[in-house]
Amino acid sequence: MTGTEILYGIVFQPLATLRYLSSGQPLIMALTAFAVTVLGNMLVNLGINMHGGLGGALPQGYIGVYLGLGLVFALAALAAATAIYALLGELLFQQANGRGLLTCLAFAFVPGILVSPLQYALSLLNIDTFNVGISLLAFIWIVVLQIIGIREALLIQSSQAFLLFILPGAVFFMLLLITLLSLASLLPGMMI
Repeated sequence: MTGTEILYGIVFQPLATLRYLSSGQPLIMALTAFAVTVLGNMLVNLGINMHGGLGGALPQGYIGVYLGLGLVFALAALAAATAIYALLGELLFQQANGRGLLTCLAFAFVPGILVSPLQYALSLLNIDTFNVGISLLAFIWIVVLQIIGIREALLIQSSQAFLLFILPGAVFFMLLLITLLSLASLLPGMMI
């Protein structure tokens, strides 16, 4: 598949496209598409903030630092998510495909490139009420694509992919809750 066929497929034929991408072949293209998506969204969000009067938040001349750090953190988050899902897939379902998983997760973020320009256009038209709805729809779309990508890369069922997707967040939330309850019990006068 060519790059345009993959981008078209992610939007209009995600199942077949993610099945192809799970082979892990276009990894460089996936990371490039992910980087373009992240940088594009960061630039448009910066424009939204400047239009909304928050332009002083970024000192003049630091846009390169802002974009560079944002890209580094986004790539680190992508790598961490891939590592966690690959490890859990190996432990729970005896399925491993780290390269395919990284490719699928990177391409799953591509539809997110549409969110910021739509939000920017709405803010220019002073119709900010739809921004939350657009963000929510894009979030759901990306989550569904990630779950499909996990399923196709690890060759597991949809319910197993969903479990694999929510498990890290559920474990983190439980550990946070236990930590907060433990700290609350250590403080004198705090009753739960």
